[in-house]
Amino acid sequence: MRSSGPNAPPKPSSAFTLYMRHRCSQSNDLISRPFNERRRIISSEWSSLSQEQKQIYYKQAIVERTKYEEEFAEYKKTDEYKDWLAKQEHNKSLSRKKNGKSSSKEPHEDFDSFEDEYSSKFRRIPIFTHEFLEYNRERETSLRHIRKQVTKLDEETALLSKHIDNLAGAETNLEQQIKLAEATLASEESILAKLNKELVVTFSDLPVPNPDVSARSPNKGVERINPNNIESYLSRLAELTSSGHHEALKAKARDRLKAAVQCGTLSVCSI
Repeated sequence: MRSSGPNAPPKPSSAFTLYMRHRCSQSNDLISRPFNERRRIISSEWSSLSQEQKQIYYKQAIVERTKYEEEFAEYKKTDEYKDWLAKQEHNKSLSRKKNGKSSSKEPHEDFDSFEDEYSSKFRRIPIFTHEFLEYNRERETSLRHIRKQVTKLDEETALLSKHIDNLAGAETNLEQQIKLAEATLASEESILAKLNKELVVTFSDLPVPNPDVSARSPNKGVERINPNNIESYLSRLAELTSSGHHEALKAKARDRLKAAVQCGTLSVCSI
């Protein structure tokens, strides 16, 4: 990375650099090895560390970065930095004129100074470093896990939607069956009410003996049909006509049924 001035505070180290520095301070054997070999060994060690172990160095790196930002912010206020910056701009201008290039700045020409100025807002991990690659691997693992969860949730949602559709269909069928049953019940009740009314008319003048009816009552030991005793009246009539001792009563009942059917008074049944 380019210099930020002759006496600018030193750039902060990455977490991996701090770990490598720590390991070298512990091992003379590592220090004696070529740099590339030393870096390869320490990189392998770094990869095997847990996130909890790495956090020690990440925190140290953040502390260094924060300290650097504070010190560099103060350094930029100095005349030394301003003179150095003006000199850098002058040298760039001369270089562009010498090479016949436009005086306009190339894109990202002052990337390093831009990074220094805004590093407090955007904390960067240096690209292509071990720390950067490790970060990318962690993010990819996390994304794969999230995609797997999303796929699973989509499948569960589709299954629930299917169940909901099935329940909606079953509910519709049940409602139709209930309506049909209610209509059938209403029809049966209507037929029963009509039958009871016609039976009262048919047997209105045919009393049946019934000892349970007091002789002192207006009916004097006989039972006459009315809307409130249709069931008991018919039960008593059936009992007497099937006993074999009331043939005359049986004949009268039969005659009244035939007459009622023929004239339409009793329309819901036939003889």
